[in-house]
Amino acid sequence: MKRKICCLVLIVLCISSAQGQYKYHKSQIENIRWSPIPEKVAGLDRHILSLDGNWRFSAAPEQGFYKKKEIQNWGDIEVPGEWVMQGYHVETGTSAGYFRTFEVPGSWKGYRVILRCEAVYSDCHIWVNGKEAGSHLGGFTPFELDVTGSIRPGKNTIALEVKSESLADTLSSASRYAVHPLGGISRSISLLALPDVNLASFHVNTRFDENYEDADLNVEITMANQSSKKQQVSLQFELKDSQGNTVAVQGEETQQLELGKGVKQKFTTTFHVVNPLKWDCEHPNLYHLVCKVSIDGRELKTLKRRFGFRQVDVRGKQVFVNNRLIKLKGVNRHEVDPLRGRSLTGTQWYEDVKLFKEGNVNYIRTSHYPPDEALLEACDELGMFVEEEAPFCWGRKDRVRNGNYFEAILQPTLEMIERDKSHPSIILWSLANESEHFSELYRESADLVKKADPSRPRTFSHYVPKRDEGYLELENDHYPGPDLVHTYKDSERPVLFDEYCHLNAYNRFELMTDPGLRDAWGRGFMMMWEKMIGVPAILGGALWAGIDDSFFLPSGEAVGYGTWGPLDGWRRRKPEFWHMKKVYSPVRIRLLPGEPQDSARLEVGNRFLYTDLSECSIQWSRQGEEGILRASAGPGESEVLVLPFTRADTDRLRIEVFRDSDVPLDQYSFDLSMPDVEWEKEQEVVFSWQENKGLISGESPEMKIRVSATGLSIADRHGNDIMEGFPCLMLIPFNGKGYGVQMTRKTPGFSIFSPHAANRKIEQISVERSASEMRIAISESYDEAVGNLNIHIHANGKIKIDYSYSLREEINPRQWGMAFRLAEDLQELKWKRKGLWSIYPEDHIGRSEGVASCFFDHVSSGLAGPQAKPAWPWSQDQTKYGSNDFRSTKRNVLQASLVNDREGGMVIQSGGLQHIRSWFDQKAVFLLVAEYDNPGAEKFFRSHAKHWDKPLKAGDRIEGRIHLEMINAKP
Repeated sequence: MKRKICCLVLIVLCISSAQGQYKYHKSQIENIRWSPIPEKVAGLDRHILSLDGNWRFSAAPEQGFYKKKEIQNWGDIEVPGEWVMQGYHVETGTSAGYFRTFEVPGSWKGYRVILRCEAVYSDCHIWVNGKEAGSHLGGFTPFELDVTGSIRPGKNTIALEVKSESLADTLSSASRYAVHPLGGISRSISLLALPDVNLASFHVNTRFDENYEDADLNVEITMANQSSKKQQVSLQFELKDSQGNTVAVQGEETQQLELGKGVKQKFTTTFHVVNPLKWDCEHPNLYHLVCKVSIDGRELKTLKRRFGFRQVDVRGKQVFVNNRLIKLKGVNRHEVDPLRGRSLTGTQWYEDVKLFKEGNVNYIRTSHYPPDEALLEACDELGMFVEEEAPFCWGRKDRVRNGNYFEAILQPTLEMIERDKSHPSIILWSLANESEHFSELYRESADLVKKADPSRPRTFSHYVPKRDEGYLELENDHYPGPDLVHTYKDSERPVLFDEYCHLNAYNRFELMTDPGLRDAWGRGFMMMWEKMIGVPAILGGALWAGIDDSFFLPSGEAVGYGTWGPLDGWRRRKPEFWHMKKVYSPVRIRLLPGEPQDSARLEVGNRFLYTDLSECSIQWSRQGEEGILRASAGPGESEVLVLPFTRADTDRLRIEVFRDSDVPLDQYSFDLSMPDVEWEKEQEVVFSWQENKGLISGESPEMKIRVSATGLSIADRHGNDIMEGFPCLMLIPFNGKGYGVQMTRKTPGFSIFSPHAANRKIEQISVERSASEMRIAISESYDEAVGNLNIHIHANGKIKIDYSYSLREEINPRQWGMAFRLAEDLQELKWKRKGLWSIYPEDHIGRSEGVASCFFDHVSSGLAGPQAKPAWPWSQDQTKYGSNDFRSTKRNVLQASLVNDREGGMVIQSGGLQHIRSWFDQKAVFLLVAEYDNPGAEKFFRSHAKHWDKPLKAGDRIEGRIHLEMINAKP
């Protein structure tokens, strides 16, 4: 019998373990509180006391330090902030000490005093005036402690013992992610004075009627009576619009409650509102619900809850907001500052949202933790959908037990929900990022989230489809690539790619060589997005990522995960930002075909979700003329607009679309004139020749040349060197080596990766000359190829090169073409090219026409860019090989030149099918004229870039023709 009982117990334990039945008490949920801050508290001039500012800090505090009344021998530290970013080192597994004094107003006597910690990373114990106030585990979620019994009027002390590498850190992988310990009081900390009868919670949600016109405003309040007697409480509600005007509601605007002493009581009520303005990402209409709390006619306090009338519905495999089908055009976003780490200040959250709005983003995923609430407030105000993610990244159940399950998994999730569920910008919750053991760790969490907030869908963000076992409302997949998009057409639920189209970040040899890879990314991104919008079940996606995740330690070392953002850490717009803005653009404009005498006509397509084109101003300009066009087309529709001139007059026509901002939503340029490319000079010029011991010298009014069996030298007519040596074949393989992913203190620097074909052997060379031309024919071999190179040098300064090689081995190249060694002083690159877009910003490395300098008067940059906030654009960042702009491949070139400061040098004439890249090395400027170019080896972008692969087999031929022209320097 005893044996049977033991077996039964084992079976029960196994079932419990398999189902992930961690135990916790219901009271633990009820104790989660984040008090809404009143607008005013009766009897107090000031009811909030900030504890931000200067604290005393020790990386190894003495025992009992919290009992002291003063500490003089510790260092200073700024709060909020990370200790590592302020030069402190705390031994792994130990706790740092924080200490400060503060003054409490005498008027606070008789009030409850709440200590509000918006985030402390990541395990802390707190004392006030030497008395233990409480503790908290979790580095990204807010918590509060009632310290009424410890506070006294006048001078007080507060002390914190903070450990960075805790269980919360392990489950969030946050220190691992940032490549430095995130320890510290990383967000604001303050004291709040409240009356004994107060609101522990105050939230609203909205539901529309079947016509989505009128709405119910549902109010959820938890009242706390912390007095010593029963209280009769009156709640008076008033709805106000964004201008402060009172809005009529239907319902009991004054409610009476009876609260027993020492109890918390939940209270709900509903108001009906006729035809309120809706909140959406394009029309962020906000309201305030005012709640006045009174006892016996005496007002205790007034609170405001800002919100928007917004409803999220999942219907089959699609998501609707306010009854409109949505498509999410998003980015992932970390809290990041290059010098402060994950602790931000000022208006950075607002500025970030504003920048993403400028980039036509309508959705932010808060990877991989709840942000500071200031970001959500900015999203509410500016109009941005949000996927808010609980603080779990790559989490596993290894260290989770019954005894810590609640505080490790459930508590931070519910703290996120309790703080944020009234924000209209949040349209879905993410339970974790790329974590394991859904059933064991997160199913209970999912159920509690649904109970706390049934108004929003949930997802489990993962790179493995159905990692949530089909349990949640939304499917999720990371980096599916364009070839898999169609596989989701039959999905039974909406699919979100909340990480996709990863930017080039880890192929660091290639990025050091060619920053133009960041421009080439735009082609793959455009292809991916156009495929996504064609599949109804695909909700949209968030680019990885939004902002570079890199930090400069006080030592000057750069650490972090990657330079993966359209914005760098300093919030400069990188090349990808323009591609993002164009691909995510809510308008599509094309010039319709026709005869020259026909009126010029534009087709304007509307890709907004909620906006009619009548809300936009479409402005045109050409040759000093300008005007405004008006369109009226709803989302998904298009309209044809007629311009007041003919197609024959459509040269350098510029179109800009505006809506509620001085920054254009989108811009277009149309020019039907063909580029003026001069291929031949009319005048006849000749060489004068000399030959001495195998060295042939030629001189014409345009140039000077010297040729021998070992090389070629070309100078301008003044004798200034232009080119040295025979052009050389380049067959550049992919190189995705980035020494891992993260930038660590041990990550080395990276050199340029632009190898010539190996072991060149000139088998035969012949030189023919006439009065006006020299012909050099070379038969040669490399390890990779064998073939012929022919160089035709004309006395008028023209140089024509053709080549043909047979491959000796298999290669899948990133670039191939001919490379030239040019004079050291040819450090200005000019070009005209066919761009992906008709118009670019003036500092974009992919612009269709521009001038780039090899070097600027700036410091050189490492992997993560400048270590101090720069006053120059990203295109001017530089290494010893030249600036980003100078080194980047210019694709589809019509004409390009490399010149010196006297405007002498070399011009490349092309037909828009060749690509050029230049760089500085070995006291020379090098030029690659490539017939083929690929977006690169970035492993997360390969599924996109491979669509441009052109692998070569042994025996395949590669060939090309290059047209060069000498430019003589000014005297």
